[in-house]
Amino acid sequence: MRKLSLRVADAYALIALAFGVFFIALTPPFGAGDETAHFERSYEIAAGAALGAEGLPSGMQVLIDDAFGKVKSGEAVRREDFARWSATPLGAEAIVPYPEPLRAVLRLHSPVCYAHLAPVAAAGLALKLPPLMTFYLGRLAALLAGVFLVRAAIGAAPEMFRAPLAFLGLLPTTLVYFSALNIESLLVGLGFLFFALVARAAAAPEQRLTGRAVALLAVTGFFLGQFKSGYLLAPAIALVIPASAFGSRARRLGAMALIILPGVIASLAWAMVVKSAMLDGMVYSTFDANRVAPAEQLAGVIADPLGYAGVVARTLFASDAPGAAMQMFFGVAGWTNIPLAAPYYALLSAAFLLVLFSGAAPPAAMRSLYGRMILGGVFLATCLAILTLVYFQWNGVGAGVIKGFQGRYLIAVAPMLFALAPLRMSMLADPRRRAALAFGAPAVGGAAMLAAVFAAYYG
Repeated sequence: MRKLSLRVADAYALIALAFGVFFIALTPPFGAGDETAHFERSYEIAAGAALGAEGLPSGMQVLIDDAFGKVKSGEAVRREDFARWSATPLGAEAIVPYPEPLRAVLRLHSPVCYAHLAPVAAAGLALKLPPLMTFYLGRLAALLAGVFLVRAAIGAAPEMFRAPLAFLGLLPTTLVYFSALNIESLLVGLGFLFFALVARAAAAPEQRLTGRAVALLAVTGFFLGQFKSGYLLAPAIALVIPASAFGSRARRLGAMALIILPGVIASLAWAMVVKSAMLDGMVYSTFDANRVAPAEQLAGVIADPLGYAGVVARTLFASDAPGAAMQMFFGVAGWTNIPLAAPYYALLSAAFLLVLFSGAAPPAAMRSLYGRMILGGVFLATCLAILTLVYFQWNGVGAGVIKGFQGRYLIAVAPMLFALAPLRMSMLADPRRRAALAFGAPAVGGAAMLAAVFAAYYG
């Protein structure tokens, strides 16, 4: 079984890296979602300005204005554009102020989230590299971090979860964001790895967890909890690990506190710092000239929680948000969410359901009523927390539905769904057949996504 695990993990790494390199090469600078914000934030962390810098080195701002302007224009990208961008010097001696207040809202992530990108930005500053070179090195660092962590997760997971992790890790959306200068690869990789470590411990309750294993869970859970406040409860799935794996209930309680609480405390502390130092009193616009004021929105939700429950219900059952979220979960690319053709969504959806409802049953600790309550509760709580953050930061005060929720936000916690499937079909009982579907369907979708990206930017 160990050899099969390594084969699945290695196959995933090979395919993901191949697709990732193509996406890096085909997607023009800032042609993937949120790359301008993460490029800026990487610089801020590297420059020691965790609470926000005054602006950017002039060359970085010139590159953003030029390259992102090209992306937004919809015009085809040409060879001379890349020649011009690559010739832009850093210009570190002149700091250009950020041109719009909204940029600050996009740079709220904890410095911990940039553990893979800030060193690249720091090297670029120290060596005075052209901004475009630093940008592409950041994309490469993001890809390597994501693929390494997902490969580690597949290697650590029990057999029944290896194909699902590979499937999720090869979805077109996943690969697009792994290949972007974005923190998504670190978030998804840590989410997968933490789930795999918990599943491995739950699958062998008779084996005592070593101090090293508990420490790995604690470190992984801490980092996972720092990606917005929406993910601070994700490490709580460790509660499914039986007390027998720790030796006693008292040791289990101590280990759970170590695994869950530091990340929650750090995440809440950063949220308070952001609120007071970066968002306090800020008013801006996102969709259709709306008026976004996070502090006012928070006060309104606290004053009328039932009213907010109605907002959530309308979003889920009386808007197009669920359909758009599903599309963004399976396959979108580019700054403007380049879609796939409808048949590819059908293929990916069918493959998702087949992989979900097949394979061996999850460990007893995960399929018990208690285990299902923990996994299902954490998943739903994470969905609600992310929805609420989107409502605060992107929607006008008192908006009737929540706009801006993207399905990709759920990829990091999607492995939980594969432990909650209520039935198992026999048609994919053979692990090799299940793995073939898990690799084949997203690979077809990935190839179609590459073609869509090329057509959108170079057609």
